[in-house]
Amino acid sequence: MKKNTGLLWSIVFIIIFLLSQDYLFVDWDVRLVFFGFPTWIAWFVLVHLVFIGAFYLFAKKYWKE
Repeated sequence: MKKNTGLLWSIVFIIIFLLSQDYLFVDWDVRLVFFGFPTWIAWFVLVHLVFIGAFYLFAKKYWKE
């Protein structure tokens, strides 16, 4: 019997969504980090890389060739 992982994927994407709402709980300072970019841009890139990875795994599982 196939496992129902819809709840797991929902939780993963809800966590990614909450990570993207950083302006609600983080007061970003003006330090420069990643290649001279501000910290909020490094966070933006990191969250989107996590999203791309999660979406790739999701698509690989549900839309097999």
